[in-house]
Amino acid sequence: MSLPGALPSSLQPRPVPRHGLPLQPRSAIGRRASLRLRVLGVVLAINAAAAVVAGAVVVHNARVAAEREMMASVEMAERMVQETAERMAETSGTAGAAAGDSAGDPASDPAGWPVHLRHLRHVRIVIEDAQGRPVPLKPPRSTEQKDADGGAPLWFAHLVGVKEVARDVEVHTNGALFGRVRIAGVPDDEVDEVWEDVSDFAVVAIAVNAAILLALYLALGRVRSDLAGFHSALGELEQSRFSCRVDLPRTRELAEVAERFNELAAALAAARAENNRLNAHLVTLQEDERRQIASELHDELGPLMFGLKAGAESLARAAAEAEGPARARIAERTQGLVGIVERMQATNRRLLRRIRPAALDLLSLGDAISSLLADFRQHDPARTFLLAAGPLAAHYCVARDATLYRCIQEAVTNALKHGDARTIRVEIGEVDPGAAREGTGPAYEGARMLRLGVTDDGRGPPDRIVEGLGLAGMRERVRALGGTCRFERGPEGGGRFVAEIPVPPPILQEGE
Repeated sequence: MSLPGALPSSLQPRPVPRHGLPLQPRSAIGRRASLRLRVLGVVLAINAAAAVVAGAVVVHNARVAAEREMMASVEMAERMVQETAERMAETSGTAGAAAGDSAGDPASDPAGWPVHLRHLRHVRIVIEDAQGRPVPLKPPRSTEQKDADGGAPLWFAHLVGVKEVARDVEVHTNGALFGRVRIAGVPDDEVDEVWEDVSDFAVVAIAVNAAILLALYLALGRVRSDLAGFHSALGELEQSRFSCRVDLPRTRELAEVAERFNELAAALAAARAENNRLNAHLVTLQEDERRQIASELHDELGPLMFGLKAGAESLARAAAEAEGPARARIAERTQGLVGIVERMQATNRRLLRRIRPAALDLLSLGDAISSLLADFRQHDPARTFLLAAGPLAAHYCVARDATLYRCIQEAVTNALKHGDARTIRVEIGEVDPGAAREGTGPAYEGARMLRLGVTDDGRGPPDRIVEGLGLAGMRERVRALGGTCRFERGPEGGGRFVAEIPVPPPILQEGE
């Protein structure tokens, strides 16, 4: 009888890629960028693009504003210089005629030029005499302080790139050229102001973006922590630990996913519990059916064969008393008939032991296993059979007792038949859940485990194990009870068969 969900590992369904695309290996997934890096990278890229665009806009606006301001300042300075030159020419002519010398010549005294010409913004005024020699003017205090403090860097001034605008105003005295005033537009003040604004704005923008990136980093870290919880829980589900649950995150969307995940885990746990109950019940029904067949073979077929043998022996005795040439032939035929019946009885007893060992009904589980090994010793006294029994109940249930008995029977037979083992050691007992092999996926989390190990010193398993009916049957029965089994190479060579079956709480055992 085949049990559902108990196919050999070589026949287990494999994951099928969706839409025909190959499944990605975990090593390739590990090389992918994380969500946090992707989001932060996108935000940084957007900020960099925004900074470039904002810088271009600032430079363009600074160039336009500087040009307008410089042109307006040059025009205003030109009018002021013309008015000043006219007044100074009139004053110089009057003073010269009265004094009769050049002592009152304003060109010879730079301090005679009005002070307000030295405070004009966005312009630079250079006074030259009639021979073209510049007359120095003491810069205002604000300019000296500005030069000491420094302004915009050269690269920013070159980036703005405002061309200078120059105007020349000639000063005449008594109809002769007295000097020349050169007015040049200088965008330095405007560029400095723009640089100060840009610097302040950049500091604020950097601080704000740093705060945004930090907030994103922390928020995405929280999301990553929540996703790590999902990853861990999915790993638990992969190991068939359906009791795992995910704590509800603070994010509403993730909390909804967590709720659905917990509902899925609960549904899987309930479905597996139901499957385990049905599978255990199926094994129990199978054992009941075997026991019924064994009972019918023993009660029905046994007496018939006994009567047939008794009749054949009666014919043999009658043939011994008969006379004539048919005596020897009748005796020979009846003796052959008795031999056939005896072989049928031996075959029937062997079938009865395989279908339903009587020791399971008459003895405890440990004694039944010990009796089984004693039968192996009797049939093969040249081999050594050892039994190490740990904590073990007298009986568990029909399905578990029969499964353990048949696993030992099949594993020992395989070690003798295929491994040519000389020494076989059977270990059986209850162990704590933590002592079970990681990833076995017990049917009942937290339940104690029945561990069976059959180790031999034979040739050991081949590199590629081909499961026959014996191993496949054992795997089916063990999986039907929520356990696992494996056949591997032993620690010191040879082969080792290991089976782990959960022991459910007593209330579940009674329900079986």
